[in-house]
Amino acid sequence: MNRTIIFIFPLLAFLASCGGQKVVATKYYVVEIPMDSVLAENKDLKPITDKNCEISDVDINPAYATMQIANRSSSRALTYYSHHHWAIRPSVSFSRIILDYFIHLPVFNNVSDRFWRIQPEYILETTIYHLEVIQDKNTFSAHLNLEFRLKDTNNDNYVIQHRADRHMALENNDLNLFATSIGEIFFQELQELSGKVRSTIK
Repeated sequence: MNRTIIFIFPLLAFLASCGGQKVVATKYYVVEIPMDSVLAENKDLKPITDKNCEISDVDINPAYATMQIANRSSSRALTYYSHHHWAIRPSVSFSRIILDYFIHLPVFNNVSDRFWRIQPEYILETTIYHLEVIQDKNTFSAHLNLEFRLKDTNNDNYVIQHRADRHMALENNDLNLFATSIGEIFFQELQELSGKVRSTIK
């Protein structure tokens, strides 16, 4: 009897301590652009060229390429949020956004992430150098530093190079706002790129 009581009390204490621990759920975030506005604004546009363009996989600085979301609170130090992650690996997410954008924006005759039977006349390369929350004491901002390069495959020359290093202030340390801001910045730079393509390629 005494042995039973001695065993039960530690077990109850252990179960009580487990029940008192708060479970923190991991949240996942997506980057999106307003495709409805892209469709609405460009429904009457026609392709400006009969050439094809391949959308290369987006190349991301390894510090930002994982599912973890980075926070920079000092010039050379990154920390990563424990319970806040990207829902999709950033390289996949941004590559899909670019492809969908140019599918619905009639600039090229055809766009794809792979051309198996033909050599496309153009290849669009994208590099993301920074993708992070910038924290300065109690202020926060979204930081996206990227570059688009449109290559002519006939001569391997870049006909367009568009670089943008953007910050957008956040009201607070809300990673939903951060993901939304990154989508807004990326969308604006895609618009800048498409404008350059339309004015350059005939």
